[in-house]
Amino acid sequence: MCGVCGGAASASDLELHHLDYAGVTLVAGRWRAQEKHADLVAMHPTCHDLVHRLIDRDTVLSRQRTRHDATTIAAARIRDALNSKETR
Repeated sequence: MCGVCGGAASASDLELHHLDYAGVTLVAGRWRAQEKHADLVAMHPTCHDLVHRLIDRDTVLSRQRTRHDATTIAAARIRDALNSKETR
């Protein structure tokens, strides 16, 4: 299930969004993710892209919030937009 829209998906249809990059390191020229599972959120690729776009374009989210908080706020905005669209 997507952590943003709540839509069903198989594991192969989802991408992992990092809430914190503390566990991501460069080892022998390759990125290695060794963070805790709680620091990852599975998302549809489209939802993942939207979360990144919102965080990158919003100064408050990108500069004045932790990545975890920014992701939570961005995901809530997307859910609100989707719910609003469904009720029209």
